[in-house]
Amino acid sequence: MSCALWHALSPRYDRSHFSPRHVYRLDYYEASWLQRLAHWDMHYPHVIRLYRIQPETLLGESEVVDLWLNGEIDWWLNPPVNAVQVGRDAVFENIPPECTDCPRLPDSAVMP
Repeated sequence: MSCALWHALSPRYDRSHFSPRHVYRLDYYEASWLQRLAHWDMHYPHVIRLYRIQPETLLGESEVVDLWLNGEIDWWLNPPVNAVQVGRDAVFENIPPECTDCPRLPDSAVMP
């Protein structure tokens, strides 16, 4: 019984994406059964978590967002923006730059 309840309440890991310099990681979790029920109108509901890789630190977690036709990743890690955006619904703000003395990355690397 408790295992079934845990499964109904827990999002399931789907995949990861890394920042251009591999300092940050986005983990995608498919919405749990209960979250799907609460967001029945979403086609592809997910929860997204942003981590700093070293040291392993959770920087933020999105609400349930619909990634159906809405999953582009923009890594704006240079001042003044300092944000990560997944689609139009998941935005993580005030993210520290990947490094302070690195050359600026071309737009093709941060917005593929």
